Amino acid sequence: MTYKTVNVDVDVDIDLDEFDDEEMIEEMRLRGYTCVKSNGGGDFDNEDWHFLLDMLDKTEETWYTRRVREKLLTARFS
Repeated sequence: MTYKTVNVDVDVDIDLDEFDDEEMIEEMRLRGYTCVKSNGGGDFDNEDWHFLLDMLDKTEETWYTRRVREKLLTARFS
């Protein structure tokens, strides 16, 4: 018996406005992600970010300080 292969291409158009926040959060949770509601940089202003980065730059560089510095930069500019 031989099997035939059929390839099908489908274009799906989904509008995210069709889903409420709780549905999207639950879907992300089921996929192993954690969702955190954030207002971006919190209550930090530019001087706060500069101060934290300056403190890290004055600390002995390790894999941990590099990792934290990268996270600060990501949070600052997101």
